[in-house]
Amino acid sequence: MNEYGSSSEDDWPGKEVEVRDGKANSVADDPVGGKNDLARAGPPSNASQCRGGSASRLRPWRKRFADQFIALCGKQVLVYWRNWLSTLLRVLSPLVFMFLLWLLDIAFRTDNQNLPAYLDNPSPSTDLPGPIPACGDDVFIKDPCYDFFFSPNTSESARQIVEGIRLNNPGRAIPEQSVIGFESIEAANAYLLANPERVPGGVHFLVDDPAAGAASDSVDFVLVSNTTVKVFKDQYQDPTFFFTVPMQVAVEREIASYQWRRAGKAGLVEWNVSYSMFAHPTTQSVNIVGQAIGPFIFAANMFNFVLLMSSIVSEKENGLRQALKTSGMLDSAFWCSWIFIELIISVIFSLLLVGFGAMFGFAFFLKNSFTVVFVLFLMFQWAMMGLAFFLAPFIGTSGGAINAGFVVFIVGWVFQAIIAFGYPYTPEYIGSLPIVTAIFTLLPPDPLAKGSIDLGVAAEEGRGISWSRRNEYCQNLDDPGANSELYSSNPDAYWDFECVFPLGTIMGVLALEFIVYTLLGIYLDNVVPNENGVKKPLWYLFSPSYWGFGRSRSLEKGLQKAVPCPEGDATATDEDVLAEETKVISGDTDAAITVVGLQKMFPRSFFTAMAAKIPSFRKKRRKKPKKGATDFWAIKGSWFSIKDDNIFCLLGPNGAGKTTTINCLTGVLPPTGGDALVHGESIVATGGMDRIRASMGVCPQFDILWKELTGMEHMKMYARIKGLSQHEVIKQTQDLIESVKLTAAANIRSGAYSGGMRRRLSVAISLLGDPLVVFLDEPTTGMDPISRRHVWDTIEAAKKGRVIVLTTHSMEEADILGDSIAIMARGKVRAFGSSIRLKNLFGSGYQLSLSVADKNDSKALARLNAFMKETFRVGSPVDTRGSYVTYLLPPAKDDPDGIDLPAALGQLEYSKERLGILDVQIQMTSLEEVFLNIAKQAEVDAGNGEMEEVVLEDGSTLEVALGHDRAVHKDTDKMYSVKWTQGEDGALHVASWTELSDDEHEDEVVGRHAVESG
Repeated sequence: MNEYGSSSEDDWPGKEVEVRDGKANSVADDPVGGKNDLARAGPPSNASQCRGGSASRLRPWRKRFADQFIALCGKQVLVYWRNWLSTLLRVLSPLVFMFLLWLLDIAFRTDNQNLPAYLDNPSPSTDLPGPIPACGDDVFIKDPCYDFFFSPNTSESARQIVEGIRLNNPGRAIPEQSVIGFESIEAANAYLLANPERVPGGVHFLVDDPAAGAASDSVDFVLVSNTTVKVFKDQYQDPTFFFTVPMQVAVEREIASYQWRRAGKAGLVEWNVSYSMFAHPTTQSVNIVGQAIGPFIFAANMFNFVLLMSSIVSEKENGLRQALKTSGMLDSAFWCSWIFIELIISVIFSLLLVGFGAMFGFAFFLKNSFTVVFVLFLMFQWAMMGLAFFLAPFIGTSGGAINAGFVVFIVGWVFQAIIAFGYPYTPEYIGSLPIVTAIFTLLPPDPLAKGSIDLGVAAEEGRGISWSRRNEYCQNLDDPGANSELYSSNPDAYWDFECVFPLGTIMGVLALEFIVYTLLGIYLDNVVPNENGVKKPLWYLFSPSYWGFGRSRSLEKGLQKAVPCPEGDATATDEDVLAEETKVISGDTDAAITVVGLQKMFPRSFFTAMAAKIPSFRKKRRKKPKKGATDFWAIKGSWFSIKDDNIFCLLGPNGAGKTTTINCLTGVLPPTGGDALVHGESIVATGGMDRIRASMGVCPQFDILWKELTGMEHMKMYARIKGLSQHEVIKQTQDLIESVKLTAAANIRSGAYSGGMRRRLSVAISLLGDPLVVFLDEPTTGMDPISRRHVWDTIEAAKKGRVIVLTTHSMEEADILGDSIAIMARGKVRAFGSSIRLKNLFGSGYQLSLSVADKNDSKALARLNAFMKETFRVGSPVDTRGSYVTYLLPPAKDDPDGIDLPAALGQLEYSKERLGILDVQIQMTSLEEVFLNIAKQAEVDAGNGEMEEVVLEDGSTLEVALGHDRAVHKDTDKMYSVKWTQGEDGALHVASWTELSDDEHEDEVVGRHAVESG
């Protein structure tokens, strides 16, 4: 193991354990078919040998994988089934989006049904041109408007022709004010530019006027009209037949009449014109389904995509995956279970898409081969699944997964819209910018859009694409003759002669994306820091230890790995702690767990370092700054051992390093330095944690449960993860559920459990599989007293034949359960021993509480204080609240010439009536007081001369040495009594202070001199 974490606990290649001559050896499959024996770190302990050992418990990889794969698949099915609303959305999304596509198709066809290009017209009718319309009949015209314009208005011939156009307009004479004339073409263009939508069109005359000296009398003209097709609601306006044709007929008629009159002919000219379209089939395809189905399927798939990605991220975010891994889950089983379930969902989703599409009668689904359409949609689903696996390692929260899904959706839709316009999958674009084409192709929605367009066009032509022609239809030949010959070979089939990206290639690309994205996602999941900041090196795949080669690390190598801690913080001072460290170093221990100089450092981030430089982030204390204080040391070198059949309690304030120690011992966090042996297996050795987890149970600090699963379902899943047989699963789950008093709630979902019930379930899970080592991190937090007692009984009964490591904030719990206790503060083990020994060493002695007849009688209290000073050698009472006066008797270690306590108590009993004492109570110091004293002393030691500033009532400042209960004002020489309190982080803060009287000050000085002279 290195700073990145365990390197082989979840190897993908098969890994087995064989037992030879009573010793367990890890056996890894050799790439060339051989076997390589790997030595274990250290000899197995006695307990490990008699109960099978952790290594011999490690079953063959194939059996572990099969059991875990089935359990994880069952878990995922239950979670999806219980989240019925989101599952229903996934099932109904194909129906919803096919229905929306059907509505879009109807709207598009209705809106364009009158366009000639979309009509099949084999026998067109003959029509007469209409009159020049009034400008008000035009769609989107502005007032005031003109029916038409002309130029030049300086030509008499032009004016005569226009006059005839105006007066002879069929059915309606055009008012004079509805025609506007211009001197020149330039003037007319300037007006049209400055006044858009004021006139539908006009005519420019080019007249050879004889009156002006022209050699001939010819008249030419140029028609000008707005050629925009206008559609408003149900009105469709074709500019050709609305204005251009009527204007052309009128101009030609009046020019003919003008020439007729100039020739001196009498009568009127008859001018009858009619027109007809060419007979034609539909020349444009209404391929809205082919163009829109890609974005619609992409939108429908986003439910699956976002739910998959958020589910994976949520398990990581909530520590669920880490809990499974701590229980021995293989990474291979985890990923294969997700892939298997999602593959099945993809098949169902694709079948529903095709089925609903056919139900709505889309030619896209009816004309094309079912296999082509189904496989295209299925490959797209798989590619999107791989993309979800690829993105999940970079996302830390389920909310972030939803945001990432939204970004993917927007980018995908924009790219699909670009593809609908032919870019980049056309002959003229595909080779111009290969990098752009590659970027488009890397997003699964883009190949889907191209394939959908091809299928849509083929379906609208009524031919479709079969599976056998998934590549053949796509041709890009430069020779027109070759194209014609190819078409003639199969004229009934669909051909695309400007195609560069066929459906067969699209399916292959999507399948490749699924494989590549999935493998990259698994790789990134290992090298991107997880929720605990743990990662493997980028090159871990090339490390021999990952594939099972190399030897385990020895204890000596673990010692060499220790790194220097901050100055003054790493050396133990308590004699019992030093003795334990010496015993561990000498190897004189047959303990089940041996912790060898364990260290854990968290590097300070850049932002934390910057914040520390800002004055508002610093405490108002004066101290000498430490060099190199840039990193946080959670564990500064722990040395201790724990024997079998013991409950080991690890105590300490928040931030002391308890949970970090548990996380290191259970493989959640890699240690920065040192090592630990669990039944002879090193936690930093190659495959060591994998073998340890086979015989380990863990109850984490925070409940890590699926709210959708019941308590019994949790128990059965974890039992299968740990490799229990079906018979053992049934027996152990029932027994443990009963032992923690959850039988009545066993089939209720854990989301409905109270906090105490969840903790009891977590304790039961940790005891599954008869583990040799059990780690319980604050197991009774949130429990009521009755439940707590039941759990205590369960823990006490479970310690036989195993080691139980317990952390707790309940001193009562530690006092009752703990066979041995270690107290940590500021990353160090400060005390080690049994409860009684810790009380003797670190307690403040005995508390003697006296109930007096009249506490308000000052003379009686004075007599009592004098008696206590003379008999018990104590000063003033420490507490006079309530009905008792309490004195603190110093421990024997602090009073070498101590009193004879039985004799002194006898004297007190004899003098009760004279002193007015009604009741006498004496008790030993509590474990809580020991805990507080050690934590306080740790803060004082770490303070290194630190001073706390207290602002007094008069505004002056009193400087108090950290942890000291007396302080002298530097200006007034007055002495103050100071009381301290500790915050949640264990830091000391002044709680209150009291100015001492002159007599008390004098007694303090006399007492101090007496101590110094003694």
